[in-house]
Amino acid sequence: MGKTVSKRRKIRLYAYTLAVFTVLLTFSIVGNVRAARSQRQIRIAHERALCELDTYISNIHTDLQKGVYANTPTMLGTMASQLRREATGAKSSLAVLPLSEARLDNTYKFLSQIGDFVTALSKKVERGETISAEEREQLFALLRFSETLTEDISAMREQLFDGYLDFETAESTLEQKGEQIASLSKNMEDAEQSLTEYPSLLYDGPFSDHINQRDAALLQDKSEITKEEALRKAAAVLGLAEKDVTFLSEEADATAAYCFSGGDSTVAITKKGGYLLYLLSGHFAGESKLEYADARKYAVEFLNKNGFLDMTESYYTVSDGICTINYAYRDGEYICYPDLIKISVSLENGKILSADCRGYVMNHKTRTHPTPAIPAAEAQKKVSPLLTVIDTRLAVIPTESAGERTAYEFHCKNSEGAELLVYINTVTGYEDDILLLLYSDDGVLTK
Repeated sequence: MGKTVSKRRKIRLYAYTLAVFTVLLTFSIVGNVRAARSQRQIRIAHERALCELDTYISNIHTDLQKGVYANTPTMLGTMASQLRREATGAKSSLAVLPLSEARLDNTYKFLSQIGDFVTALSKKVERGETISAEEREQLFALLRFSETLTEDISAMREQLFDGYLDFETAESTLEQKGEQIASLSKNMEDAEQSLTEYPSLLYDGPFSDHINQRDAALLQDKSEITKEEALRKAAAVLGLAEKDVTFLSEEADATAAYCFSGGDSTVAITKKGGYLLYLLSGHFAGESKLEYADARKYAVEFLNKNGFLDMTESYYTVSDGICTINYAYRDGEYICYPDLIKISVSLENGKILSADCRGYVMNHKTRTHPTPAIPAAEAQKKVSPLLTVIDTRLAVIPTESAGERTAYEFHCKNSEGAELLVYINTVTGYEDDILLLLYSDDGVLTK
């Protein structure tokens, strides 16, 4: 009887083992099939992205071949729209491709600038100006750049379908038909290396080269302070004793600064001039006990204490017990929007949770405002007849290329009660910008 039980146990154990093995084998097979299917789908996506990239770059080259001869606002505007569309598509394709290790600075710069640059030329011609010989040469330089890029990417596409290009291989180590299989990243980097003659483009647009090259206006001709002096200023900003403030690091850009920590806050003080650059607090706001008017009072006290005078609040938001207020510098009759400071105040106790002064530091300077070429009454005629003007004031507004213009700011209302800000250039009389004023229980914003 014991032998029978033992035999049964062995059979049962064998059956269980076989069942477990079968289940594991099934899972393994299913997993492998799914993994293989996933790999195929990824490869198909990569192949499609490379083909689309080839098409987009080729179209950009064709558009530029036409664009260098365009001479009217209409044609240049059409070319600019097409180039922006193709460049956006090309960047989307690059984002899909496995190129995380490749450095493609010039390629991305080209795709960001090309439509933007032609748009700036279109606006220039529309104003009655002519495209300069230098700008024409820059267009031809971009054309040559696109030609090289087109040839390189088309060659990669051919290599892919001939079996000589691999998406995954980091180095050219595999061999097929006696030839090496190159990686996509390596080929793209080689293409980038052949594009060293990329032109420097200076124009009125958000990707112009001069934006990254410009210096902080407020820091011009200011003397550098020592780390110890900066620490004392940081302690004053935080309202702490110097012994309770610790040096963290240095920032080395246009607004080079010393960074310190104290309590739950981080503060940066510019090396030149010793100005507050930013303040960040890790403190969480509790139950809201204060109103917007209270937050304004605390924010103005903070600004005055840190040397930011003549600031005027413009827009604000309230979220999670924090009121964030935008301040712009007032220069006589003009409100200077580029000189921006954002202050966040806890509505629990009035504590300053953050202060971002980088806009002010980058743009604040002594300005000589041009005498308006047209009076306000004449400029108001440029405002749409669908709007009723409520108020008018003079303003300095930023341009996309980090410059600025003077304009009449017309505060308007439409037939449905919605409010807008219309900016008419005081020199040219052109309509420079239109903003929507958005009112809600959470504050006032522009869009």
